[in-house]
Amino acid sequence: MCIDLNMIRLTIAAAIVLAGFTSTPSEAQWAWKDGNGRTVYSDRPPPSDIKSANIVRQPSTQPLAKPSPEIAPLDDAGKPSEAKNSDTKNAPASNAPKTVAEREMDFRKRQQERADGEKKAAEEQTKSATKTAECDRARGYMKSLDDGVRITRTDASGNREFLNDEQRAAEADRTRKIIQTACG
Repeated sequence: MCIDLNMIRLTIAAAIVLAGFTSTPSEAQWAWKDGNGRTVYSDRPPPSDIKSANIVRQPSTQPLAKPSPEIAPLDDAGKPSEAKNSDTKNAPASNAPKTVAEREMDFRKRQQERADGEKKAAEEQTKSATKTAECDRARGYMKSLDDGVRITRTDASGNREFLNDEQRAAEADRTRKIIQTACG
């Protein structure tokens, strides 16, 4: 009984120690420079009079990078203001991270392109298999014509008729043309 109680105490102590190591209160911390230049840490966002350039860290994000000089500053409406240099106006913000919506749109686009590619490949494979089957069928019929096997046809009234030599020669020419065009 005494051993079980010690085991329980040891387990509880280990759980408390592990909980202390795994908790990270700094995850929800804001950091910004106030008007006096001091760094302020808080679990709440900075006051509205603090400029975004003075915000050092936001919760669950990396420290904010300073804007690059290639990106034009924003005007009051939030649109890029006219730049003096046309290169900065057309320069893409390559280091700007994509939003969740942009990543989702890119993912869906890649998914659609992959599905289209798979569909096209399946159609090509089906077309190739059909062509091969038609070619094999035409070659088999040509072999029957060349071997002299008696070939029959059914006429419009449903009667069977055998091909004579002229009909066999015409049928052989027609089949050769089919083989040349279909089989390459």
